[in-house]
This record gives sequence, structure tokens and C-alpha cells, in this order.
Amino acid sequence: MRRHDVPPASTDLLSATLSFLTVNLLWIFIVLWLLYGLAPVLLLAVVMNHMINRLEVRMLWAHQKSERRA
Repeated sequence: MRRHDVPPASTDLLSATLSFLTVNLLWIFIVLWLLYGLAPVLLLAVVMNHMINRLEVRMLWAHQKSERRA
């Protein structure tokens, strides 16, 4: 989903933020796996996926709502 109203300069910050998030999630998953096993890692991944999906639905709903007003 690409937003056309975002200036091109912010794409550098977006890629840096996503890289930072990926690296941090990777080490968190590895530490959890070493301490508690694979089950908590999978559970955390499922919960994060659910929250991301909820956020996407909410953003799409807000976007459709704003389009109806315009």
C-alpha cells in the first residue's frame, strides 16, 4: 500500500525504521527461543500478526470514512 501524499524524503526514514524494527524483532525472537523454546516465539508472532491486521482494517475503515465525507 503506497501513499502518494508522502514526500520522497521520508522514504529513507521509512526504510531505516523498518530495518531497525526487523533487527530488533530478530534478536528478541532469538532470545525468547533460547530462553523458553519455540512455542512462545510462535505465539508472539501470531499476536503481532493479529494486531497488524487489526491496524490495517482500522486504517482502511478510516480512509473509506474520510472518502465518503469528501
